[in-house]
Amino acid sequence: MRVLKRRFSVPSRSTEFTIVPIGDIHIGARACDEERLKRVIERVEKDPNAYWYGMGDYCDFINLRDPRSNTGTLADWIGIKDMGDLVAAQKNRFLDYVKPIAKKCLGLIEGNHETAIHRFYERDIYSEIVSEVKKMAGMKQEDPLGLGYYGWSLLYFKRGVQTTMIKINLHHGYVGGKLAGAKALEMQRWLWSHDADVVVFGHSHNTSIQIEQTEGVNEGGAMVLKKRFGVYGGSFLKTVNEDGASTYSEIKGYLPQPIAGVEIIIRPGAFDSADKLRSEPIRVITGSY
Repeated sequence: MRVLKRRFSVPSRSTEFTIVPIGDIHIGARACDEERLKRVIERVEKDPNAYWYGMGDYCDFINLRDPRSNTGTLADWIGIKDMGDLVAAQKNRFLDYVKPIAKKCLGLIEGNHETAIHRFYERDIYSEIVSEVKKMAGMKQEDPLGLGYYGWSLLYFKRGVQTTMIKINLHHGYVGGKLAGAKALEMQRWLWSHDADVVVFGHSHNTSIQIEQTEGVNEGGAMVLKKRFGVYGGSFLKTVNEDGASTYSEIKGYLPQPIAGVEIIIRPGAFDSADKLRSEPIRVITGSY
C-alpha cells in the first residue's frame, strides 16, 4: 500500500476543487469512446482547480498472442505498422491524450489489464505509463505518483492558518456481476471498514455514488456523525460494439452500461464551523460531459 500527499493553497472560503477519476478507458478497443475521453480531458484542462486520478485499464493491452485477441474488436485507427507492438501503440495514444493534464495528475492506479501484460508477457507497462506521465508533468522520476493496484491519497488544503485534510482511498476494483447489488454491498463494507472521506473504485465499468455514515462521540460526549462517500468511477468502454465483432461484454451477456463518470467536489472552506450548516464540504455528482 502506498500513500501520496498533495498540498493546495485555498484563496477563499468559497473556493471549490474538482477531482475527476479517469479510468477503464480501454484505448485500442473499437468500443472505446475516445470522443468522450477528449471532452473529459478538456474539462480538466480548462478548470484551474480541476485534477484527476488515473484508475487503471488505460488501454485494452490485448496483444496478438493473447488468447483473448480478436482483430475485429480493434479500434479503426490501428494500422498494420501498429501490429508489431500493439501495446506500445495503445500506450502512446493514451499518453498523447493526457499530456495536457499531466501536471494535474494526483496519482495513477494500476488496472488488471496492465497487471496481465506484466504477468504473462513480462512487460511492466504500468511503470512505463507512470514514468512517462511524470516526465510530461515535469516531475523527477523519484517523485511518487504511482499507487499500484491500491493506495491512499491525502489532500491538504491550507487557507490562512487552517489546514484541512481529505483522505481518499483508491482501488482499481475487484467486484463483478451483472447487477448492482454485489457492488453496492461491497462498497458499503469498504466504507464501514476504511476511514476515508471518499473511496473510489473502478474495474466494474458502472457509475454510482453511495453515501454511508458513521456515528461517534467527541471528548465532550457530543454526537459526531461523519459521511463517507463511495464512488464507482465509470468507464469509457461501450457495452456493445456497433460496427464490428462482438465485445467481451456482449458475449458474456452483460447489461448495457451507460458511458458516464463522476466528479468529486471539495470545498475546504465549508469545514469552518460557521459554514457547516450552510454547505457540504464534499459532494459527488455525475459528470455531464
